[in-house]
Amino acid sequence: MVAAFAFILTNGNSQTTDDGIRTGSEPQPTPSVLQPSNNAGPTLASGKADRKPPVGKTATSKATTAKPPATPNTGSESPTFRRGQWIAVVDSVQADAGVAADQLAKGLAAKLIAAGVPAKALLASGQYPGLANSSFEPIRGTWIVYIGPVSSADAANALCVSPKTQKAVGTLPACPTYEPATVHN
Repeated sequence: MVAAFAFILTNGNSQTTDDGIRTGSEPQPTPSVLQPSNNAGPTLASGKADRKPPVGKTATSKATTAKPPATPNTGSESPTFRRGQWIAVVDSVQADAGVAADQLAKGLAAKLIAAGVPAKALLASGQYPGLANSSFEPIRGTWIVYIGPVSSADAANALCVSPKTQKAVGTLPACPTYEPATVHN
């Protein structure tokens, strides 16, 4: 017992000064208090690892299944426009061109929508007096991909030449703008 006491005095947690005088013991670190975990499941240390966790108290992970990408809404084939609404035409395809014009137009509109551009596709069959050719005749039998509607021709053209549109479609110098509900001579 004397040996143990001598060991403690000479090898304990006390500090000595330069002249060999003991100044006292160093403070002992306090054991850290374990924080409760957010894991509701049992641990090996709890001795309950072989038990099933209580129903409804464990966090469940949702199984992620790959969903097919939703087809964006490319609009009605014959939307209704009001006076003062302007559109910018990005592309047009003749319905009788021998290709699936509707699919081409809707595909381009979907690509623009995915890029964040408010695009739609419509089938012009003469119902829009403001969508006219150079002879001021209403456009017929044509699938049109358009941006808008917006409140002015300048706003429609600004959407056409915006970086989002340019990135999605490629470089467009400008798009023809129309006010579909109004005849312009």
